[in-house]
Parts: sequence; C-alpha cells; structure tokens
Amino acid sequence: MAVTLPSEILFMVLDNLGEEKDYNSLYQCALASKHFTDHALAVLYRIYDASPLRGGGAEDEQLRAQARRTVYTGSREEQNPTLRKWITLWRSIVLSTLDLTYLPYYSYIRYLDLDDLGNLLGTGSAVKDQLFTPELLEFVSQEYVSEGNKRRRSPRTLPDNESIKVKFGSGQFSVSSTFGSYLFLEAIVQKNAMLRGMSCDVAPTILNEWIEVSPQLQSLTVWSGTALSQRAGEKIREHCPDFRQLRIYIWQDKAPAKAEIEAEELFNALPPNSLEYFEVLSFSHLGPRSIKALATQKDSLTELKLTSLTIDTIRELPSLTPLPQLEVLSLTDSAPAAWDEQFDTTLGEVADWIGTCPKLKHLEVRRFMNDSRLLTKALMHDEIRLTGLSFAGFKLAEGFNFLYDLKGHTSLQYLYLRGEGSPDPSHNNLLVESIATLNELRELELKDVSDCFTMEQAGELTMSLLNLERLWISGEAYNDSIWPAFSCLSKLKSLAVYALSNFTADGVVDFISQLGPGNQGFSLSILNATSAFSFPDEVQAMIREILAGSLDGSFDFGLAQEEFSDPDSEIELSD
Repeated sequence: MAVTLPSEILFMVLDNLGEEKDYNSLYQCALASKHFTDHALAVLYRIYDASPLRGGGAEDEQLRAQARRTVYTGSREEQNPTLRKWITLWRSIVLSTLDLTYLPYYSYIRYLDLDDLGNLLGTGSAVKDQLFTPELLEFVSQEYVSEGNKRRRSPRTLPDNESIKVKFGSGQFSVSSTFGSYLFLEAIVQKNAMLRGMSCDVAPTILNEWIEVSPQLQSLTVWSGTALSQRAGEKIREHCPDFRQLRIYIWQDKAPAKAEIEAEELFNALPPNSLEYFEVLSFSHLGPRSIKALATQKDSLTELKLTSLTIDTIRELPSLTPLPQLEVLSLTDSAPAAWDEQFDTTLGEVADWIGTCPKLKHLEVRRFMNDSRLLTKALMHDEIRLTGLSFAGFKLAEGFNFLYDLKGHTSLQYLYLRGEGSPDPSHNNLLVESIATLNELRELELKDVSDCFTMEQAGELTMSLLNLERLWISGEAYNDSIWPAFSCLSKLKSLAVYALSNFTADGVVDFISQLGPGNQGFSLSILNATSAFSFPDEVQAMIREILAGSLDGSFDFGLAQEEFSDPDSEIELSD
C-alpha cells in the first residue's frame, strides 16, 4: 500500500530545499505534482534574490563574462540561457502584480531588489523587447500609434529604465500618456506588506511612500544617502519597528555640510540603539557630527563599515567608546592627511578603540591610516580575539612589527593580505613563520605579498595549516614539484595559484587523483601559466571532466599574458 506523507512533512522538505538554495530541486518539485507546485513556487520566489539568475551566483558570473564579449542581437538562440531566465523571472513577478499569473509571485518576495531589475534593463534593447509582452507594454508605453482604425501602444516610446523601475516598484503605470494621468495600482511594494528588505535608487519622496507601506521592513539599501534626506528616519521609526540594517553606496553633496546634516538627522531620528548594521560603500561626506549622532546606536551596532573619512572624522571615532556588540568593523580609503604628531595621537586612540571592542571578530582595513602601525597597536590588546582579518596595502618589507604581533592571534580562521612582496628571503621567511602559527586558518589569501615565495616556502606554510579550505597564493615560479604541498590539505575546497607556473597536464591529473572525500567540490584555478606550458582546450576539458566526475569540482586556466591587470577581478575566494 502506498504511503502518503502529510502535507506538513512535504512542506518542511521544500522549506529545507529553500534553506539550502537548491533551486533546481525546488523547480523540479513544482513540476512533479500539483500538491507540490504552490509551496515549491512560493519558496522559489521567496529566495529569488539569492538565485544564480541574479546576485552573484555561478550562472550570473557566466552571464557577466559573456556580456563582455557578446553583443546581444535579439535572437533567442544567440542569447545566454541565463539571460532568458532572468527576463522570465522579472516578467513573471511584474505580471503577477496585475493578477495575470497562476500564483501571486510578488507576494512571496521578502527582499525586493530593483537594482537587479535595472541591471537587466541595461543589458540591451533586445531585453526590453522580450520583457515587455503586450500585457506589460500596455502599462509602460507612453504613446499610441495608429494601426488602421485601431490605436495601440508604441513599443518605441518605452520610458527610461529608472522610470520603469519606479513604476514596477510602486505600481505607478501610465495609461493615458497624452494627458499624463496615472493609475496607481497596488503593485510589488503596495501589495506586499511582508517585504523585509529593499534595494533601490529612487527619489526621497518615493522612498518615504514605500517605507510607509512596508511595516515588516528590516533592511534598506539605497544608492545615495540623499534618498534619506526628507525625514526618512522618522518614517522608519513610525512605520518599521523591526528596522535593523542600512547600506548606502555614496553619501555626498556639492555642499559637504548638507550630507553631514542629513546623516546627523537620520541617526537622531531612528529609535535609539535599534540599528545593527550600517555601511557606506563608496565616497561620503560624513563628518564628526555624523559620528557623534551615530553614538545613538552604539549599543546595538554589530557591523560598522565606513569609508573615505577625513582625519577630523576619524578623530571622532573613539568617542563612540568600545561598542559592546560590534563584531565586524571595516575602515577603508580615508582622505589623505599629513602624518604629523597629531596624526600619531589619533592613530593610537583609534587603535585603542578598536582593540577594546569586546566582541570584535572580523576587522578590515585598507588605506585607512598607516594601517600596519594601526593594526600592530590594535592587535596588542589582550581583549581582541579576531577570527577574520583583511589587510589590503600591506608592504612586506615594512611590516615586521605587524607580523610579530600577528603570531599571537591563533583564533584567526580567515586571513586576507594584499600589497607588496619582497625579494628578500628573510622577509618571506618571517611571513611564512608568522602565518604558520595560525593553525586554525580556514581561508588564506596572499595576493601579491607572496610573489617571491619559493616552492619550499609554500610547502612550509601549508604543512602547518592543515585546516585550510580555501587558498590563494602566488610565488616566483612553480612546477609540478609544488603539488605535494597542496595535496596534504585534506580539507581544501578551493585552490588558486597565481604564481608564474610550468605545470603539466599529467602533474595536475596526478594531483587531482590524490584528493580525497574531504576535498569534495574542489575548485582548481591555474591563473598565470607560461605560454610554453599552455593547456590545449581538449586538455582543459579533460581536467574539468575528471574533477567534475570525481569530486563534483571545477577547473579554470589562464596564461600569463592573457591575465587581467587585476588578477582577482574575476575569481575571488571571499564570500
């Protein structure tokens, strides 16, 4: 007799597939049985923002790589299949707001990414032709054309991409462009009161309207801080009791003081100690008053990421006092300042502030303020127990004190160092010696700083780091003799070798054959091979097939003269 599982169990299985981001299995479940369809599709659209169709997945990377080489002609046969899926995804979401789909897909969305829609619209004119089926064209076209005795919307008068994004987000569609009247439909934002997060680039008035109808909103990403300039903090306080995260790409103004005032007003308007995550990704005019106002959130902040601060603003950071909940701190690309006595005093105060944040786990610095000295002073504090450290701009020939202090931080599980290597063997030996003490490391990225590593030094390093799961390393010149240094890493999942290399196909295959169950999903990248040891396409295909068959892994290969100027522009180990 057939056994029928209760619906609750089936739904739990589908929810687990969603948590594992297993899109293919969810889709197959949706096709397999009408009993699965509704819930499987609900889960799929709930996690659409993490789908490989958009947002950084493997298929997305393939699409970007092809977009650099290919101009889309409009032919479906010539388009990347991921692009077609991407178009279908957004068309189904928007059509669902018009009740023209099997299910209300928009209602399952928890994170609305209109930037992703903007990226899609910017892919090419052929995309709009496929995205705007007659049902959508009816709502976004802005004029009619005569066709016999009939009039229809003109496909040549589609609004600009920004207008389309706003209309799709707010449900504001033109139905009579001649007179400019608008029908405000209950679309994605208005109709979905369950949105938890939003990423958009819209005017302040529109953003305020969206905030007012999003009572579940917890996170917000905006392109410019000026979008928050018209009392957005008050709107959030009044309508979004669970708001916790704010990310801003740029916050600047022709009059820098204006951005400073806007930031101050925002922080003061938010409920005290409610903001857990705050990040500015690019240039900003945040100043001392902004930092003082940020102190209203000091007891709740767990992640703080600031960039392009002036020395006067940096000087205000210690006034926040040790942030009791802070776990992640990123300080990057500050404005140039003279390294005078006052600078040194500020550096010491900031280092003390960093070193006394009791829960700090991950620290990132890049061109902040004499970073090697800053980190040396911060790492001297007994209170600090980092699990992750990212330092871009490290100069091996000048970083001895930093390396000596690094030895004591055996709690580190992730270490990223990028900067300038040194031809002096003693310098490289010190780097190897310091990192080799960090035997809890899971991920190690040495970019440029290990350019002068010999194969022996690389071997000494890996012998001590048996927990490594990801490794990026360069060096002077590597050949097949280096493989034993990597094969001893039984947990390794990803290896990127940027050393000028003379590897042979037989050596690579022999290395792969020595990998075990702990290396399942192994990714091998040989990125700087000499032309004399180029692998023909058929050899690369053979290695990919072996890796995929034995470990469900992948293989990338690049010649030295074909590399991009930025070696990690395409392959990055960091999540």
